[in-house]
Amino acid sequence: MIKFFLVLTLLLTVPLKGSNPALERHLFLLRHPETNRQDFRNSLKKVGEYLGFQMARDLESRNQSITTCMGEKAVHTLSSENLVLVTILRGGMPLLEGLIEVFPHAEIGFLAAKRNEETLKPTIFYEALPALEGKTVCVMDTMIATGGSVLGVLETIQAKKPRKIVVVGAIFSEKGLKKIQDFDKNILIYAGAIDPILNEKGYILPGLGDAGDRAYGPKDVLENGREMEEGSSSNT
Repeated sequence: MIKFFLVLTLLLTVPLKGSNPALERHLFLLRHPETNRQDFRNSLKKVGEYLGFQMARDLESRNQSITTCMGEKAVHTLSSENLVLVTILRGGMPLLEGLIEVFPHAEIGFLAAKRNEETLKPTIFYEALPALEGKTVCVMDTMIATGGSVLGVLETIQAKKPRKIVVVGAIFSEKGLKKIQDFDKNILIYAGAIDPILNEKGYILPGLGDAGDRAYGPKDVLENGREMEEGSSSNT
């Protein structure tokens, strides 16, 4: 199920254009080549907050009353979801920080998936998740391009029998978005932007570059030119 605002963004190709200038400003800064590392992380965190607020409006809730200091009752609508936030390392970390601001009591999980640049197929090589059965699980990543990595993560999570799955991303490709819909039409999706093109290497265009590198610096590589892979470090 895709929310109405997201269906509109697909039709317009440029998601949320004009609908939230505050969010657009941070997406603009994320795309800007001269945005420094600190500002990139800060803007990505803000995008997480904005998408988290939208997500909060759609989660299940309950009314709860409180007696104020004035001795009178007030009623407020609070989330009743048993929520787990799961980020895909490492580019999704700032996005997670923004969602934690909105859902401070949520449990947190981490997954690391490496994409084969030739086959574009993912391998999950690190998993640190709480129990997920019967809970609402929000999976997040900054860039969802081919959809391969996130589908590998969704398969892992679905096997643990959550009650509901949500996917949050700063920028999706149209192809990646469709892959998630085809995988499970009941997954709720929240996107800051949806870009139309994937190049021959599977990168989103216009995109914003490598989110992990821009947030944390370039990855170290081994002498043979391959990035560090599974089993290379217990601290990965």
